[in-house]
Amino acid sequence: MSTFFSLAVVVAAGAQDVTYQDILDNPDDLELNYLYAQQQVIKGDLEQAAAALERVLLLQPNWDNARLFYALVLYRLDDMAGAKRELTILSDRPLSAGQSKEVRKYLALASAKSKSTRLTGRIAAGFRVDSNPDLTTSSTVDLNGNPLDTDARVDGAFTAGSMLRLESDLPGGTGSYGFVQLNTNLNEQFSVSEADYITGRVRAGASLFYDDLQITPYGVTQLLVLDGQVYRTDYGGGGRVNYSITPQVSVFAAGEGVFQNYEAVSTDSVGSARNGWLAKATGGFTVRPTERNRITARVTGYFKDARNDSYSYDAIEIAASSLWLLGQGQYILASASYRWQDYDQPDPTYSATVTREDELFKTRLAYGVPLDVMLEKINVPTAEVTSNVNFQVGVNYLNQDSNIPNFVADSVSADIMLIKRFAN
Repeated sequence: MSTFFSLAVVVAAGAQDVTYQDILDNPDDLELNYLYAQQQVIKGDLEQAAAALERVLLLQPNWDNARLFYALVLYRLDDMAGAKRELTILSDRPLSAGQSKEVRKYLALASAKSKSTRLTGRIAAGFRVDSNPDLTTSSTVDLNGNPLDTDARVDGAFTAGSMLRLESDLPGGTGSYGFVQLNTNLNEQFSVSEADYITGRVRAGASLFYDDLQITPYGVTQLLVLDGQVYRTDYGGGGRVNYSITPQVSVFAAGEGVFQNYEAVSTDSVGSARNGWLAKATGGFTVRPTERNRITARVTGYFKDARNDSYSYDAIEIAASSLWLLGQGQYILASASYRWQDYDQPDPTYSATVTREDELFKTRLAYGVPLDVMLEKINVPTAEVTSNVNFQVGVNYLNQDSNIPNFVADSVSADIMLIKRFAN
């Protein structure tokens, strides 16, 4: 996306917007049409931007910068055939090194997306430092009144994750497709082994399109390993519905039900008392105020029915996230969530009379930049291995409050990641 958003430069401060009437009055003014296309991309109106660039190229077919801009607008409009056509024309043109690199990149992406069967994915790896990785109580004394060394909680970790997704178009030409997706995460602490974990999640289903409506039913299974031992397995299914009100605004609703099985845990005295169904229901919306910014907000309800009511609970979570694109592939991600959770009855392990209630607040801020861009800024040569790799740094804060003192905790962490994306 780097060239796409660097080309769509915001009109200089104080400049007056180009109106559609201006275009009607001056249909052969190339600069005016190009400026109008930039302006419409910033506003998120890609169709009008594409129309303006078509006029520009009819009058000036050798304007390579405009053709590259047009190709990337078509790519964002999911017109892969059109994007490939324009990029193929550019591949034979005497372009700058930066333009040639973007042409090769998006030609590969458009070719991959236009295949009836597609494989995409990402691999991430990095390091994190955390002030309280296992969320030890923030109290300065333990349950027996002995003092705790709170500084000893600080620890580093190696962290990694991956996503692999296979899609195949369904007959009918509506854009519907079937999919299988695998997500994994690994966290390996340097000292606090209790916070080591591995997760694996597989979803398989289909996305069905009916004009502006998208329906995605799926089956799911998930595995959680803590400190080298299987802690929980989940299996079930769910679905999601998306409806595009406008190109800039969409709403969604989703539901999922999984049976959580803890019986494989041999060292947990609770064992299968936690077993039971967990149901989730979500509703929310996504807004694109500009082509550079996307905001998503949701509300999710959780309903756990465990074999032992001490582990049954209801919860509600409010969350919001935002993505800002800064040009040259740079971005900022911000997210925050608040969760309130209420258990059905007291857990005698902690209290015979007090039913646990928790509040959890989390927030994250991250900045990412293509590794090529970062290396070029410090005059370090780039190579093919660095293409489609992002360098990302992030900071996180978590605060958990509870009416049971053992569950009062907070944590501050920071991470550095390299993220490689691929498509075939």
